Amino acid sequence: MSLDQFFVSIKDDIEQLNRKSSLQEIEHQFDLTLIPYKSIINEWINCSPTHLSSSIIEKGASGQTIYENYHKYKSLILDLDCKPSQKERFLSKFLEDSIYILVANRYFLSIANGFITDPIEIPMITNTVSDVGVIMNPNEVAEILFLDKIDYQSYLLALLRLVDTIVEYTTTTVINESVGSSGAKSANYSISIINSQIVSKLQNGFQLLDLKNDMLRKRYDSLKYNSQRLNKIVYDLSLRNLITTKGEVI
Repeated sequence: MSLDQFFVSIKDDIEQLNRKSSLQEIEHQFDLTLIPYKSIINEWINCSPTHLSSSIIEKGASGQTIYENYHKYKSLILDLDCKPSQKERFLSKFLEDSIYILVANRYFLSIANGFITDPIEIPMITNTVSDVGVIMNPNEVAEILFLDKIDYQSYLLALLRLVDTIVEYTTTTVINESVGSSGAKSANYSISIINSQIVSKLQNGFQLLDLKNDMLRKRYDSLKYNSQRLNKIVYDLSLRNLITTKGEVI
């Protein structure tokens, strides 16, 4: 190898490292923009269903803001001179994270609206403008993010992340109610039935899919486990006669 060839080789390696560094910096900046949204979701996880409404109105994420944020960082990735496979990996991550924020906001909004009434009735999917579903469907996501076509892998992974959030919300609510209870009945225990039905319906939907993606198959296994956890919580609360408000996902 000549000296010129040696330096050309080094130049190529340095450029590759610079591209990798640029990708990682964009990813880092994108993650930073999502911290406020994730912090709000964590706040909601610690808020009982009957007290969610005011917090949702005050702090709920705007679909327009999520759209602008996603497309801003998508453009930065597309403008980089790097391998298509590298771009695809980061774009998929940005899309999945954005969808998760949207579906989590929709979930908590629907729970807040549902727990205003007795009995509690929460639509699973959107039927009309006034009948908004607890699960944001692919068409709604595509419309908010201005996507020509939804990436179903990113959408399904976001839903599976939502299931983790739903289970955490259920256990947190039940624990908080049990610790702070003076023996009085509480409608908040009904979140266990609502969430168990939501996750059960999602599990039934996933069973219809031929999941060839390794990541999706692995995450689907956690969905089955989460469904069992929720069923056990409902069973335990029922034995103790703590679920006094009827709840149903329709």
